Amino acid sequence: MEKNKTRKYLKYAVGEIVLVMIGILLALQVNNWNENRKISNTEQLLLRDLRTEIQSNIVALDEIIKSHSSSLDAIITLDSVITNLRQVNRPLELGRLLGAHDYNSTYDPRTGILNSIINSGKLDYISNRELRYKFSSLNDIIIDTNESADEFSEMRAQFYWPFLAQFYDRQTVGRFKFNREKIINSSEFNWWLLLAKINRKEGLVEENDLMKTLKEILELIDSEIKK
Repeated sequence: MEKNKTRKYLKYAVGEIVLVMIGILLALQVNNWNENRKISNTEQLLLRDLRTEIQSNIVALDEIIKSHSSSLDAIITLDSVITNLRQVNRPLELGRLLGAHDYNSTYDPRTGILNSIINSGKLDYISNRELRYKFSSLNDIIIDTNESADEFSEMRAQFYWPFLAQFYDRQTVGRFKFNREKIINSSEFNWWLLLAKINRKEGLVEENDLMKTLKEILELIDSEIKK
């Protein structure tokens, strides 16, 4: 009789323990689910903010690529004029080409949201590993891309602009005329065009590579955002 009571007591105790453990496990599971849901919601907010920033940066980079492409076209045309491969309507077209060929702009993207996410440690909230890697390396890619534009600015300031000063012919007191014909026939200008063409081609390759990266990031973001 007492053995039966002991068995019943043990069964009851084991049952209680099992129920308590099941309750604890369910509570932990619910807690984990809530935490994962919070992380997922935070990730979606971050991705939407990053998408807006990347879209804006794509538009800005596209404008720079267009202007630098026009600059390269002007450089190539001037080179053709100098080698008599192409005739231009002088002096109007010469003035336009000279004005367009040395246009230069450094890419200055918006990175406030990305930098804030990285500095706060919230980049780990983004579950896609490839996307995390691209974001973590994006600032370095931008710096590398801007090197050509920075070099162009330095060459223009140190060589081309000082070189132009000798081609202003004095007309009357206080008035000068810019002698475009002398410029394009000078050996120094030929040398400048060569440097500018090499730099601009390299820069456009890097800028187009960056554009490809930004568009890849945008596609990854869109694939991760819940519709």
